[in-house]
Amino acid sequence: MKKLLLLLVGLSLLIQPLSAAGIKAGAGVFGGLAIPVVQDDQSQGTVFGFKGRVKAMSIFTLEPNVTFTKYGDPDIEGVIDDPEGSKLTSFGLDVLLGSSLGGPGVSPFFFAGIGTYKTKNDQLLVDQSEVGVSGGLGLEIGLGQSLGLEGRGRFVIVGTEGGASKKAITATAGVNYHFGL
Repeated sequence: MKKLLLLLVGLSLLIQPLSAAGIKAGAGVFGGLAIPVVQDDQSQGTVFGFKGRVKAMSIFTLEPNVTFTKYGDPDIEGVIDDPEGSKLTSFGLDVLLGSSLGGPGVSPFFFAGIGTYKTKNDQLLVDQSEVGVSGGLGLEIGLGQSLGLEGRGRFVIVGTEGGASKKAITATAGVNYHFGL
């Protein structure tokens, strides 16, 4: 929770200097579904998060983000009575290719990212942090100069102990606010 608070305070302190310098930036919130891929120990869950945006060059945008995922209860028997799904918190940085950062119209984009993923499940005594990568496609519909609606599909791969990995697909929708235009 402290990291989230520090991220939000940091973003709010950057807003005015970025706007004054003419740098395009933004912030957004999103939520949706998290669907585990080839995992028996999780079932479909929810995901939500916050992000900042800074236009780094004419075609690239940097997007620091924090995401909270709660997987559903798995359908496994015999190991634990009534098992619970894990919680996953990630802090990452995405690089977007083709995003608009404001203005009316439709803007498709590709993205790739890296982050730290903390998995926690008290019932299974899991509490670990690993590095993961992600990527996917998105589409933002600008509703004016400062507001946009966004949809995004993401494929996530997180390393685990022993060299294996956990994979998931997320489908999210969100709202972006753009400033510094």
